[in-house]
Amino acid sequence: MSKIILLTACMLLIAGAEVINAQSLKDNYKLMGLKDKAGNVEVKQQSSSLNNLSSAPKQKSPYLAALFSGLIPGAGEVYGESYLKAAIFFAIEAGLWTAYAVYDGKGDDQTDQYEQFANTNWSINKYARWLKDQQFTGYNEIIDPNNQNLEELRLQVNSVERQNFSHTLPPFGEQQYYELIGKYQNFVVGWEDADPLISKNPSSSNYYGKYKTQMYTDYAADRQQANEYYDMASTSTTLVIVNHLLSAADAAWTVSMFNKDIKVKSSLRLQPKLGSDYRKLIVPMANINVTF
Repeated sequence: MSKIILLTACMLLIAGAEVINAQSLKDNYKLMGLKDKAGNVEVKQQSSSLNNLSSAPKQKSPYLAALFSGLIPGAGEVYGESYLKAAIFFAIEAGLWTAYAVYDGKGDDQTDQYEQFANTNWSINKYARWLKDQQFTGYNEIIDPNNQNLEELRLQVNSVERQNFSHTLPPFGEQQYYELIGKYQNFVVGWEDADPLISKNPSSSNYYGKYKTQMYTDYAADRQQANEYYDMASTSTTLVIVNHLLSAADAAWTVSMFNKDIKVKSSLRLQPKLGSDYRKLIVPMANINVTF
């Protein structure tokens, strides 16, 4: 209905403008007076005509539509009067941001859970005692495995680790700290359910390199689950960008199609007619053609 009203208004404006222009042309039209045998004055038209004067409603900008949808998916489609597609793109946008919030929240909750589990069940004191008892290279750097100054003990443990392993224990509470204690085998003995006598000898049936505990396995699974939640949240933000780009491209195309759907053509010509007083008049004739 709004499109029909818009078209009607445009047609009236176009017709009015052209009639005004034609009247101005008529007033300035040059006439030549010639007497016939009866002495009457005959009006002779000096050749002049206007054809194919065209006008059309102002077209919408595909670039502006793309900008609108680039900022808010669906906005450009509204501008191009494609309301169903606008609703689809906007719904996708809302769904993706909802998915991001849900999975990011789950990731945070899962992270809090496994970090609390590690704080309760993994001990650097137990780990330090094992390094010293198994007499790893540099074990004398660890002065007191029961030291309650955990940061001081960690630095001593790091000195031993650098001589024997590929990774050292990061500072407590860091993301890398929680990752490594559930990833590398030399940290497995720090878990509460680990055998404190596991061997550093690769030929031993109790070799630490192949040793697993239920806590170690469960903790690794909990960490992996948190990472998967964060990956899903990250994927949602990637799809948000894709949705913006697709909506922008579609909005530009939609407006281009909108511009082609409405075509208003008008033409004007000056036609001589016989008036009531039998004088020839120059009358403007307008023609308007609307296609969809």
